[in-house]
Amino acid sequence: MSYTKLKKEIEKYYKQNGMSFYYNALTTTKEEQESHLKRYDEIRDIVVKKWIEEKRYKELISCAHGGWFTYEEFTKPLEEYFVKENLVSYLKFLCEREIRFKIENTITCLKELEEDDPKITNDIIIKYDKDLYCDVSRFYSFESTVKYRRKTLDLLDKYILILMKTKEKDYLKIIENIREKVYNLSIKKADLKYIKHKI
Repeated sequence: MSYTKLKKEIEKYYKQNGMSFYYNALTTTKEEQESHLKRYDEIRDIVVKKWIEEKRYKELISCAHGGWFTYEEFTKPLEEYFVKENLVSYLKFLCEREIRFKIENTITCLKELEEDDPKITNDIIIKYDKDLYCDVSRFYSFESTVKYRRKTLDLLDKYILILMKTKEKDYLKIIENIREKVYNLSIKKADLKYIKHKI
């Protein structure tokens, strides 16, 4: 819904400034298409800046959660803004959602792997090397566990670096503890109660 609102405001900006929002890819050159996409990004950023000035944070976070734009061009600047303005509640709301989903995926895959082959230990998963453990890669649940654990750790590492720029020391310790549990695969669904921030 928020993305639809953002798109409408972008289209409105085009119209107010005498520009055409749509173009025919069959009748435009590659250079013209690239120019159109660059202009779109510039106008999107103008509208986003306006939304920030109007404190439409929940709608911006909704757009980020929808995955409509890349992390670097949309979510990262939003994170930096929330840190700079000390809007930690919005920062948590922005960042925790994907971390929570990845942790849930890791827990689910780990449970499936235990059912597929109880002999595969957490230590094998943590120390996984394709050359050494190629025999376990036949399990889809094993590969999924390795993948989601790595993705979760990457997200948590990135989040920890962001939190270090805030005054949220107690919360930072909680996230570091969750990171440790993901690392050693002792994470449980009960741990998710610490990352369910809402506005």
